[in-house]
Amino acid sequence: MAANDSSARVRSTAAAALLAALLTAAGFCVAGIIRGTYPFGSASRSTNDLGAQYVPVYAHLWDILHGQAQGDLFFNWQSGFGVGFWGDFGVVLGSPLSLLVALFPRDQIDLAVFVLTTLKLALAAAAMVVLLRKMRPGPAWLAAALGASYGMCGWAIDDAAYVPMWLDGLIALPMFCLVGEWSLQALTPGGVRRTNRLLSVLVIGLFWFSNFYTAYMATIAGGLVLLARVLTSDLSWFRRLRVLLRHAVSVVLGMALAAPLLIPVFTANSEATTSPSGFFTPLPLDKFLSRLMPLSEGVGASASLYVGTAALLLALTLPFNGSLKAITRVVWTATVVLLGASFLWSPTQMFWHGFDTPNGSQYREAFVLCGVLVIVAWLSSADRAPSPIALGGAAALLVALALISQGSPFLTSGSVGMLAAAGGLTIAMMLTLWLIRRLGNRGWSGLPVVAAVVLVIVVGVETTLSAVVMDEQRAKFLSASAPAWGPQQTEQRDKIVAASDWPEYRTDPGTRTTPNDPMLLGGQGGGLYSSLLPASLHETLSGLGFGWAGFGRASYALDNPVTDAIFSIGAAMHRDDDLTRVDAPPLVTVRPGPAPDVPFTSAYGLQERLLGAQVYDVPAYRGSLVAPGLLTLKARCPVRSTVFLNFPQVGGQARLAGGEWQALTASRRPRTTTSSKMVELGKTPASGEVLIDLQVVAAVRGAITPRGALGCLDTAKLATAVSGLRATGATHVEAGGRSISATLKPGSTGVAVIAAPALPGWLCVRDGGKPEKPTSFGGLLSVSLPGPTERVSCEYLPPGLGIGLAAGGGALLITFALVLAAWSRRRPSASAEEPPTQGAN
Repeated sequence: MAANDSSARVRSTAAAALLAALLTAAGFCVAGIIRGTYPFGSASRSTNDLGAQYVPVYAHLWDILHGQAQGDLFFNWQSGFGVGFWGDFGVVLGSPLSLLVALFPRDQIDLAVFVLTTLKLALAAAAMVVLLRKMRPGPAWLAAALGASYGMCGWAIDDAAYVPMWLDGLIALPMFCLVGEWSLQALTPGGVRRTNRLLSVLVIGLFWFSNFYTAYMATIAGGLVLLARVLTSDLSWFRRLRVLLRHAVSVVLGMALAAPLLIPVFTANSEATTSPSGFFTPLPLDKFLSRLMPLSEGVGASASLYVGTAALLLALTLPFNGSLKAITRVVWTATVVLLGASFLWSPTQMFWHGFDTPNGSQYREAFVLCGVLVIVAWLSSADRAPSPIALGGAAALLVALALISQGSPFLTSGSVGMLAAAGGLTIAMMLTLWLIRRLGNRGWSGLPVVAAVVLVIVVGVETTLSAVVMDEQRAKFLSASAPAWGPQQTEQRDKIVAASDWPEYRTDPGTRTTPNDPMLLGGQGGGLYSSLLPASLHETLSGLGFGWAGFGRASYALDNPVTDAIFSIGAAMHRDDDLTRVDAPPLVTVRPGPAPDVPFTSAYGLQERLLGAQVYDVPAYRGSLVAPGLLTLKARCPVRSTVFLNFPQVGGQARLAGGEWQALTASRRPRTTTSSKMVELGKTPASGEVLIDLQVVAAVRGAITPRGALGCLDTAKLATAVSGLRATGATHVEAGGRSISATLKPGSTGVAVIAAPALPGWLCVRDGGKPEKPTSFGGLLSVSLPGPTERVSCEYLPPGLGIGLAAGGGALLITFALVLAAWSRRRPSASAEEPPTQGAN
């Protein structure tokens, strides 16, 4: 009989989880249909970094899985002229669900990301249902409604729907709480005898591997939920401590299991371009609480706390619910209040974010409060519908919330009306269920079903409409960063693939659609947008005249024939989708000696140092103010030279007199968040006198220098320099996923320079000799050749990977040892034990 009851509970839980997943997926899709966003309409859903950063990374993963990428999971030859990829994989793609992109056509990569997003939302809802039913028996339909409320919570739609890796944390929270339940029930007298030790560690490890950022927040929240469960249990204090210790061991081992990814990510982060921490200013309480309301939106400026009116109302019944023990009401009420308060105090807010106040959204941990509110709603209503007193108290708190929030700018015109309608229906249905239970089910067998259906519909309709409003309001402030893949991108990619001949030379797609066009469209260029963009690479590229944004974490392509020669770019895509070919040096060249260790006074000087030849004339110039914000620069250049201008800390536009304007893009906090790239203005006139119009929109003090900004390129000298590098460079180059090797001309000595950034993680050998760390040739990878050398080979491994593998392997061994120890203790008495029974709640 017990086995039949257990099987029935499993089936009903599975059905409820499926219903919650379907409600969530349907709500998310219907909201997109109403809004007309991709894939249901022409409007792009690539808010903020979704189109500029995440979709291209998924496209690169597709290429890796299909064997079409230049690189592998450890290294990316396509972006930033060659950078590590394992860190970006860990930040964006760690979830096993990411592998599903391989099932979609490449030109449907936006659809793949949308489907993954929907699937993660649905899985979060299903996971919450499983947790709720594990914590306490209760109606399957109510668990499904609350699961959907969690899957469509404000944080999921407003903050994470366009940051898909954060949604792994939404799934992790109920799963980590489930791990806590296993620890609790394993030590509850008369509870389940299966310990789930191995599964607990694997669950923790999986989600820390998937996305450590939100897993960190979910780990804290899971610990707080377990603490509340322990404090409200009937266990002895000794057993309570054992529960917490067991859970802590599972968490530590799980985190260590993910060390092969975590340690390289943290190492890469320590070497990445830094961005200043944000400044946290707590919201006033009325504005903070207003985000609990339906149809509200805060565009990252507030905590997205919305969980649906039904779930919120049921959670608010808990302090007034006389059917629950006083200790349960006190502990869970305190947990909710203290969690919310921790979002408004700077020290605890920093703790939630790993002691680094983020730029952008300041309340990225809001999903933990959403999850706890749903749990509290279940604990207050699972055994029986709340009494009229409890519902009245909750209704009073809802009214107070509406009154307090009236002046909040985060509310829309329908917020109060939706709160009243959904709240009223929820109260009516709960009162109906309470009356039926109180008076008996004589002749009213259909009413509970009607009440359940109505409540599920209320949750579905309200959360869907709230998702519509959130997306609509957010679009007014955060425009789409990129369009979905279309015929233009297909044509661009076809041209790039047709022109490519890697590793004979690079084919640069530019960065016109996104900074990550090399991953999105193919080819190999300098474009890269990543929070792990190496600081040394940023310094090298900015010194050469490349533009950047995002505090230096987004590097843009540079149209310049000298840097093309330095980085072996033999084909490049231009603004009009025209792709041109030029002769380029091989990817590996041989220089007579190391780069001169002398300061360079301009970007042109650094270009010449890495090229190994003088090709620029860098004249002084005079400036005059024509009108406010409009200057004229005068200089003399050699006739027939090409004029370049490099004002990295100026935003606006520039042109040769009478020519076409070229944009200077450092318009948003120059030198801090943006920097303009070097621009080509045109040919020097026959008179040799160069007149430049400079229109300044933004600039920092001292940005317009009297020398070093203007360069006049002698293309004949450049052609000679390129011919020299081709004559002495490698005769054959081979590139693997994370390796490169070159066959040199017989008798080559000096320095072999590889047109890739000098980054930690490389080891090189000469003629099959002993591996050694390479050197830096002005920021490029280089290998000294003290004697005649015919072959140079280099291989890359992510820094920290070895330590991570050792830590992960050790954690796995310890976990198996604990499992075997538990199994050996149970084995002698296993035959005498009763079948597992329902655990403590």
